[in-house]
Amino acid sequence: MRTDRKTARFTSSDRVLHLECPKSWAEMSQEQLRYTLDLIGSGLYSDVEIRTYLLIRFCGIEVLRKRYKSVSCRVRLDTGKWKYFDLQNWQVQDMIGQLSFVSGFDGFGRGLDAVGSFTAADKLLSDYPFGWYLICEKWYQCYLNTKDVKFLERLASWLFLHEGEPVVKSMEAMKAFEVDTALAMSVFFWFSWIKQEFSKMFPHFFKPVNKLGGEYNFLESYNAQIRALTDGDVTKEEAVRLIETKRALTELDAKAREAEEFKRKYGDK
Repeated sequence: MRTDRKTARFTSSDRVLHLECPKSWAEMSQEQLRYTLDLIGSGLYSDVEIRTYLLIRFCGIEVLRKRYKSVSCRVRLDTGKWKYFDLQNWQVQDMIGQLSFVSGFDGFGRGLDAVGSFTAADKLLSDYPFGWYLICEKWYQCYLNTKDVKFLERLASWLFLHEGEPVVKSMEAMKAFEVDTALAMSVFFWFSWIKQEFSKMFPHFFKPVNKLGGEYNFLESYNAQIRALTDGDVTKEEAVRLIETKRALTELDAKAREAEEFKRKYGDK
């Protein structure tokens, strides 16, 4: 028997079984995404175990018996009949290779689209005020430094909207807004992906911390960004916070590029 994973659960003959599961975050349904993020966020399983569970779940495989170097399984075919087969350990290891993308956030997008009546903001924060983005950045950095999930809950309350504004801006909405494990992981992967995409779009402004020297300090970064956009005029701060995020970052990137060019020409003088 040959096991082929290019197409969905289907047999073109009694000797050939085709199995398929997503090959990227973008191919996952919302249900598949939630299941995956729950596994990742639980902290109970290794990367290999997570990918193995996903393979079994997404391909509709039912494990009947485990052997030393194989497992006996069955899947229900499109015809409604059961197909019984053995999977060798090496076959499982080969098949979970296409699920390696779940180990990172490349191509993640915004993840979960909605939680009840609350909807996620635009995946790259179009029409999202710069002031809101800076608050998201604060909670994201707090999570990176502490690994305390409460900061992901706060991040979620800014990235999910209620009547066009962050959930956190409505006390009534906050009472109804529940952040479970899947949603917490979703906003973490989402904001990580946003920062990765912004680093491509604004390469002069977004620099790895190890290239800047020293540790990242959010308050210093926040103040520096506001000063750069207001040219030190405190009366403009509120207007700057209302600027669309990508527009603000475009200006900051241009200023960073000009500073780099000045330094190349004149050094640190």
